[in-house]
Amino acid sequence: MKRKAVRSIIAIGLVAVLFLCGCGQSEKEKKEGTTEKKTEKTEKAVKAEDIKIGYIVKCLSNTFWQTYQEGAEAAAEELGVQVDIRDVKSEDDYVGQLDVARGMVNQDYDAIVAASITNTNLIPAIADANKKGIPWVVVSELQDEDVLKEYDAKVTCNCRLSFHDEGVIAGKYVAEQLGGEGEVAIIEGLTGTTATNERIAGFKEALEGTNIKIVASQPADWLREEAKDVTLGILQANPEIKAIYALNDTMALGCVAALNQAEKLQDVLVIGDDGTNEAYESIQNKEMAATIDGVAWQIAYFSVHAAVKAVVEEKETLEDYDLTPGLITIDNVSEAMEEAPKPVQEMFDINKNIYLPIEGIKE
Repeated sequence: MKRKAVRSIIAIGLVAVLFLCGCGQSEKEKKEGTTEKKTEKTEKAVKAEDIKIGYIVKCLSNTFWQTYQEGAEAAAEELGVQVDIRDVKSEDDYVGQLDVARGMVNQDYDAIVAASITNTNLIPAIADANKKGIPWVVVSELQDEDVLKEYDAKVTCNCRLSFHDEGVIAGKYVAEQLGGEGEVAIIEGLTGTTATNERIAGFKEALEGTNIKIVASQPADWLREEAKDVTLGILQANPEIKAIYALNDTMALGCVAALNQAEKLQDVLVIGDDGTNEAYESIQNKEMAATIDGVAWQIAYFSVHAAVKAVVEEKETLEDYDLTPGLITIDNVSEAMEEAPKPVQEMFDINKNIYLPIEGIKE
């Protein structure tokens, strides 16, 4: 009887040991299998060739946004990642741009970089991207914080130009060229955009303490023909104007056309903004006096690095980057034309790539 009891106890013990060993083994196998899967997924995620960046600009018929395309593609080629550039037909197609953005979110791009038309029109898409864990890098328009909160949305980082600084540079140049005296006008961009508001504010700030008077400030919605018509009206009402600051180069070239028509081109300084090839040619031909180099190539180039870094390093946020703009005049326009679409060397010395290195990317 005692032997039977002992045998039973031993048998039960062996079963228990075997059961525990079996559980331990299956748990171990399960754990190893999970680790293996996770490793495979992680390795796939950090392979450069598997990373696809969606890049949204405004309108590629504008050479300024073509420069963005070239900068983004240059970065993608260097990093070995894919980049898909999308635009809309016009710079006031808010709804169309939102459709493009939402389409990219639904196509599961690894990250999205966007130059929104306004500071609010893409925020619903940013919220959609957040829900899917897709990093969102902002270039151009700084997003409205109140509307971001309303949608419970957030951006990974801002990699953009200081529009305010652009206005300051333009204002200082005008003040210097006019000796602190005279009447000037502003040709505004799309009303209510960050670019319009901040460039005007910077320009006005730079003129404080001078005897320069802003006698007109009217929108032309970033369009050349509209700027020409607006300029002709301003010239008729204010024949003593000595300088015009147009908030982009496209409008500045419209100003040049108006001044040519009014036979006043040699009497009025035209300052543009963006640093496009057409503007450089106009400066070289002694039509426009200057443009502000918006270092578009650098912004696009750095923003792709930011997007890839966010994907590879699984960063929810990255450091914001406000790049410094430059001034292009007859003194350095030849270098600008030679280097285009890249900015002049001085701007590379000033604006360094803060998003390198990217830890863990594989070619």
